[in-house]
Amino acid sequence: MTTTMFNKVSLSILVLSLTICTSVSCIKKDPLMRISQVLFAPLSPDAPAVDFSLNNQIVATTVNYSATVGTATFNFPYFTTMPGSNSIKFNLTGSTSTSIASGSIEMAEDKAYSSFLIDSFKRAKIVFVNDNLDEPTPGKVKIRFFHFSANAPAVDVTLGATGPILFANRSFNDQEGNEAKQSFIEIDPGTYTFVFKLTGTNTAAYTTSALNLLPDRIYTLAARGFVGGATNRALGAWFYANKSF
Repeated sequence: MTTTMFNKVSLSILVLSLTICTSVSCIKKDPLMRISQVLFAPLSPDAPAVDFSLNNQIVATTVNYSATVGTATFNFPYFTTMPGSNSIKFNLTGSTSTSIASGSIEMAEDKAYSSFLIDSFKRAKIVFVNDNLDEPTPGKVKIRFFHFSANAPAVDVTLGATGPILFANRSFNDQEGNEAKQSFIEIDPGTYTFVFKLTGTNTAAYTTSALNLLPDRIYTLAARGFVGGATNRALGAWFYANKSF
């Protein structure tokens, strides 16, 4: 083998090795590339469609309430950006100057975050959460819960109508500044309904549709909408796969 051919083979092996994730908890990318990742979710029930702006660059347009978009990059459905201070805006669709809400967040390298537009249109704000995308225990599911219904009382979230309480006494936006309430728990995979019960009672405020939780996935469940709202603006659930494959 010539020296030139040997160098080409060696380079190919090096590039391949750099694309392999070195631990189950990392974002799967070339380790020489510095990135962070962020998700956008518009959950303000009476806000119009929005455009997502990341560092003053539009990354998605005409995203309706309770929908979520991302790019399936590095095995997770998030947008990628550089670590450090990042500016995020939820703009009125078609307007780069009319921001419904904006904020900035310091993002660490190889970490993921979610940004939610919450509360009523007139009171809309962005909240940020840390997304720990470490792999679940093999065969298990990771799931967490957020309370984003501004006028709903505190709830306990149970696994089915008679199952255990998974998330106790959760109130509106109580995860803000509380990393413990941003965390995932592990449960067995399966098809479940989740019931939002008034805290300390057996009174159901809302029951989700049957949700199929697959093994080795990561999910977020949230209460959204208004108590007394109409159609999809009524109290309901937002469900998202932070890791779907």
